[in-house]
Order: sequence, then structure tokens, then C-alpha cells
Amino acid sequence: MNSKHPKAMRPRNLKEKHIVELSGRLRPLTTPQMNWALNSTINHYGYRLKSGMCTCMKCGHEWLESRNGMCLCPECGTQLEIKDTQERVIRDKSYFNVITTIEGYQVIRMFLMIVEMRKGLKAKPAFLEIGSYWIDCKGNTTVVGLQRTLGYYIDSFAFGSPLEIRRDNDAFRHISDEWVYPRIKVTDTIKRNGFKGSCHHIHPVCLFQQLLSNPKAETLMKSNEIELLRHLCHHPADVDRYWNTIKIAKRNGYKFKDVGMWFDYIKMLERMGRDLNSPSLIAPNDLKTAHDIYVAKVNRQRIKEQREKERQQAIEDKAKFEELKSRYFGMEMTDGEIEIHSIDTIDDYYKIGESQSICCGTAKYFLKESKLTLTAYIGNKQIATIEISLDDYHIIQCRAFANGICEYTEQIAGIINANKKMIAERKRA
Repeated sequence: MNSKHPKAMRPRNLKEKHIVELSGRLRPLTTPQMNWALNSTINHYGYRLKSGMCTCMKCGHEWLESRNGMCLCPECGTQLEIKDTQERVIRDKSYFNVITTIEGYQVIRMFLMIVEMRKGLKAKPAFLEIGSYWIDCKGNTTVVGLQRTLGYYIDSFAFGSPLEIRRDNDAFRHISDEWVYPRIKVTDTIKRNGFKGSCHHIHPVCLFQQLLSNPKAETLMKSNEIELLRHLCHHPADVDRYWNTIKIAKRNGYKFKDVGMWFDYIKMLERMGRDLNSPSLIAPNDLKTAHDIYVAKVNRQRIKEQREKERQQAIEDKAKFEELKSRYFGMEMTDGEIEIHSIDTIDDYYKIGESQSICCGTAKYFLKESKLTLTAYIGNKQIATIEISLDDYHIIQCRAFANGICEYTEQIAGIINANKKMIAERKRA
């Protein structure tokens, strides 16, 4: 089976060889790191019997407990959720990250913790390193990790495979954005660029890449504009495009709270041709109200633009329609009972389409170059809409109301066949 799995990328250069060598020199998890993972990254429960005897599934301590909901284990102090059950085993797992450095590289190490907790026994978690991100001083990233197997799940790893150079993928990206051990070690460069010990719930890999390669990220971090920094990590193009506007807003004391709404608002101002250097516009006292006002303005503008687009399209359609079909305008043919007429305006195509519940208007039959659409009447009642070929004048379709089968199709075909010469003459005109 393993032969079908993607192979590891062999180190292609001295840098990658060095990273693989450094990876082998990283220290094992410390006891405080393992204890933190067990305490913080999974839920803990107290299993209670009908007798009221409750067992802490983390440390194994038993006591009499009458409270429901949450409580603290009297032995280990862990916050527990009380569950009334006769079950004796919990199996759980979590991913977490330890952020450290080695020889100038910023390293995000990814771990899997697997825990089996049995009643009356102390929990004994097992830990496995899944991989690591290595970020150099310029923000370039190299991934070392386990081999991925074929599967849709995050856990699709070949757990017996070595930690080797791998292609970055969604699984590693997802895991590296899970729990982060709070004692974070960063390079001197990242520290110099404003990092003060917290990732602020920003993806660590993205955050460190930006701090090492983007001066704007450094500026935002040092000025404690965390919401803007978070937006930069997810949408760097937005911050680049509106950087001057951001600086003007900041100089005027604007507090960025709902950054997503603010960027939406700025984009609407730009769409409406407003001055993005105007403090009174870009730094509103009430962002929600200003945003809603411009939503309405943009919607009105969009409707206006759509109408103008439709108007221009109508002009173009009319010119094309008349070029293709004007030679057939006013054409009539009859057998004394059924009268067949040409359709001489685009508006009539839409009216017929609406009255007959067919698509001759909306599907723009009036622009079909090698086909002609006609209508058939008995007295004042329309009995059919007909499409004929202008190549050999045969009927392509003859539809009654709502695309129904027309009972007069053969009679209509006879009328058209008798008038082929007239239609051909019009075609040559």
C-alpha cells in the first residue's frame, strides 16, 4: 500500500539538508509541555454512578459528588464536566504546537497527543511529532513532516514514516493553527519586529512570515493594531492597496475595531469615487451607520449601471435584429383558416414569450442568424409559435402554449411549404 503514497522530497540543497539535520537535534517534549497539553487541549470529565460516586478521569480520584455541570477535582484541581454514566473508558486526542528556534530558524513544531483514560487510573497520554515549519530570516518556509496517506482526514498520516522534507499541504496548515504552548521562543529578528510573546490567535506560520518579510506587519505589530495585522495575514492585498488610507485614519485617531466592515466600507467609497484621503470619510464616528448608507448608495449605483448596460445591450440587439430580420418584416401567409405572421419587433418577442409561457424572448431567438421565428393565429387566437430553418425552410419546432404540442403542426407545415419561394426571395433581398 505504501508504494502508492506520495514519496518524501529528498533534500534538494544544502539548506534542506541542514534543516533535516537540525530537525533531528530538536529536544523532546518537556514535562511542563506535556502536562500543559493534557490539561489544556482536551476536555476533562468526572464519571458519576447512580450512587453519587464520581471518578476524575484524569487522575483517577474518587469522591462523592452531588453537584451537576462543572466542578473541580478535589485531588488534582482539574475542572471537570460531570457525566452520569457507567462507561469506564475515554479516548481522546488533540493537536498542539510548540514554537521555538534553532540556529536562526523560527520553528513551529506540530504534535499529536493521544489519551486513553480509564476509571480509577491516572491518564497516560502518548505524544507523536507530526512535523514542523522552518522559517528562515527572510520568511521562506520549509516543511519537515510525516508522510501523508491517501485520505480526506487530518489524521491521514503514515505514523511509522520518518520526519523528512515534505510539500506543504492543508493538513500541516490546519494543525499548525491549533493549540499553541504559551511559552513561545522567537528569533531576535521577530522580537525586534515587535513580537511580544503572543500570536493573538493569528496563524503562527503566516504571522512569522509576515513579520519577517513585510514592513507593514512590523508597523502594525509595534503599534498594537492587532485586528489590522490579522487582516493583513489573511488578506495582504487589502492592506497593501489601502495602506495610505490606513495611515491617514490612524493619524486622525481612528480606532480599528470591526476591520472587515471597515475594509468593505473603504471599497464602497472607492467604487463611488470618493476621496480616500479624507479623514471625515475614512474615519467615521459611527462605522455601522456609514457602512449601511454606502451599501444603499452602491446598490442604487449598481442598479443604474445594470440598467445602462441593458440599455446599451438593447441598442446593440436592435441593430443586429434589424440587420438579420428586417427583410422578413410584414410577412404574412395563410391557407384561409390559419394566418402566419412575422415578428417585427424585439418587444413583440418578449410579449409573445410572456403570453405563451415560452422563451422566445428571454432566449433571444431574434438574434438567431439561420433561423426565423413566426406566429400562427386562427382569428384573434394565437395557436402556435414556429421556428423554421432559413437553410431549407423546414420546421424546427412548432409550440402551443407553454411549449405544448400544437395540433395544427401539419397544416402549418403545409402553409410554409407553399410559401417557400416567397421566404427565399425575402432572404435574397
